Amino acid sequence: MLLNRYLILLPDSKRKIAVILLAFVAIVGSSIAAGFLLYRPLWIFVPVAVLGLIVAGEIRWAFIRRSCAGSRPIDSTPHAVALFNPVTTTDIITHRYEVHHPKWKGTRLRIVHLTDLHVHPKLSVEYYRRVVESAEEAEPDLAVFTGDFISNTDALPMLREILRPLARVETFAVLGNHDYWSKPEDIANVVTDSGLRLLTNESATVTMDGRSVTVTGYNYPWGAKRRTISRSQGGVIHLVLSHTPDNIYRLAKSSADIIFSGHYHAGQIRIPFLGPVVIPSVYGRRFDHGHFVVNGTHLFVASGVGASSPPVRIYCQPDIFVVDILGGNG
Repeated sequence: MLLNRYLILLPDSKRKIAVILLAFVAIVGSSIAAGFLLYRPLWIFVPVAVLGLIVAGEIRWAFIRRSCAGSRPIDSTPHAVALFNPVTTTDIITHRYEVHHPKWKGTRLRIVHLTDLHVHPKLSVEYYRRVVESAEEAEPDLAVFTGDFISNTDALPMLREILRPLARVETFAVLGNHDYWSKPEDIANVVTDSGLRLLTNESATVTMDGRSVTVTGYNYPWGAKRRTISRSQGGVIHLVLSHTPDNIYRLAKSSADIIFSGHYHAGQIRIPFLGPVVIPSVYGRRFDHGHFVVNGTHLFVASGVGASSPPVRIYCQPDIFVVDILGGNG
């Protein structure tokens, strides 16, 4: 719990790695020490009780996750993860979803969602170009980037080389925690110079084929103080870009209809049949990846494109989300 909910949220640094390693050693070491010191017939009930609490917590998590579960992708590019070939760092796949929403009238609205590029010299520029081309091939009306463009500023020239608008109408973006931990002003300049519309705790309304869409960039907790989003948007569908899904309960109380997030990398390292090892969230694995619905608000959490600390994925494919918004309630 300590590693998952607190320590991993610290800004990247050598100190952070040292703190996490020391915490891991302390947890394992104290467990071993307790086993030797408390080895008595009656004391066996203590670890059994702890394990019971952990199992109960996992069961509770499973029920909550199931209650929030949305739809599964209606289509995914066919690419299975081979059990004996676990490294999936550049095995990019595309998931396509459909959402019927009463606020949307008329023909389909297609949104392409990319997140967590984490542009890194250890991943070739050809890989990122292939990702951008795959997103363009979906022919989206809108495209959204939900942060973490780079892990350090050495990658800024590479980022400038691959970024460009992807959509027919507008391509929006917000920054993520790694962007704020690096040089947010420099990253913001590259993003805007590349033709993307960066939203920093602000909203924009675009019109396409006579229909309006409001898009809000929500940068809490890294970009600014907590901001309140109004409860009413006058019947206009409201999309919110939030780098972390941890904002879901706060945003579900506002006028947000559909939220796009990343940040978790779907765990980046997953165990077959069990799921992610660590998720950087106060809610643990509750919203690790996919489509969720919380109090009527849709949440899409993509795995992301790149990887960070270390720049490798194990049994966890990078992905692009294509979300089609259709009229009606489905």
